[in-house]
Amino acid sequence: MPHFHVIFTLPHEYLPLWRYNEALFARILFKASQETLLQLLVQQRHGGVTPGILIALHTWGRQLTLHPHTHCLVTAGGLDSNNDWKALGSYLVPSAVIRSVYRGKLQSFIKAAFDAGELILPPTMSATQFWSMYRSLYKKHWCVRIEERYAHGKGVVLYLARYCKGGPVDPRQLKQVTADVVKMSYLDHRDKRIKQQRLKPIDFITRLLQHVPPKGLHTIRYYGLYASASKLLYQRCRQECGTVESMPHASSVDRLSMVVYCKTCGGPAQLSRRWWSRRSKGISINKEALSIGVSGSVQQVDEPPLAGVFYNTS
Repeated sequence: MPHFHVIFTLPHEYLPLWRYNEALFARILFKASQETLLQLLVQQRHGGVTPGILIALHTWGRQLTLHPHTHCLVTAGGLDSNNDWKALGSYLVPSAVIRSVYRGKLQSFIKAAFDAGELILPPTMSATQFWSMYRSLYKKHWCVRIEERYAHGKGVVLYLARYCKGGPVDPRQLKQVTADVVKMSYLDHRDKRIKQQRLKPIDFITRLLQHVPPKGLHTIRYYGLYASASKLLYQRCRQECGTVESMPHASSVDRLSMVVYCKTCGGPAQLSRRWWSRRSKGISINKEALSIGVSGSVQQVDEPPLAGVFYNTS
């Protein structure tokens, strides 16, 4: 099923407030993201459908700086008012419209939290300074990015899964660790070049710990047709559109080949050949995987192939 990938970013002016209200701001960011999408897509001029939405919260940039944002995986279609499936076109909604609605919702939720006494201001910020910053953000360009429509959602799901499982830093990024310096590499998204930064150990630890979510905070949430309360509607859409799970039973070799998907069409890759390495008994470390860089941590690059398995994706 085609999906859109939408990214909502929290304005950096709110970062001082985030540090004192992390759980509150995370809840506001989730709510503003999902309400923006659901409110716009239910309108007839934007499709008139209720889509399926998966949202993952990320708080770090490539240099481990604080950069709260949500990644939203949105079905390119949904159920209309008659509960019939309706596909969307090649575009989700106009970028100017989604930015305006998102800004209004996020600002209103923050104002409501302040009025209710739920918002904690930093010691260096007065109420007057808060309201001045709040009003100035209406004149700022808000960052909401809508990626080109994917023919399938598997690539984005795998990207988010690696992000959530691996955490903010991949051990392979650490090039030097001493008592005085931590040198780490990162991919600069502006020029797509690998660069290095040097941090004091205390600064590195501080940057890393600021991305530990508060206890009990769910960083992945489901809305619309993907919500747990919409199982019957989801099953109806699944019967009409189909999923990978609905494919006929396959042999163990076929099921293995379905782990990897073609980046172009989204279909399962075909298993061409594979080899099995000899290991001595009692050793559980996959040395072959480590040698090619397979790990549970995340670097924002393409995922390496599975060790010992070769696929044709063309």
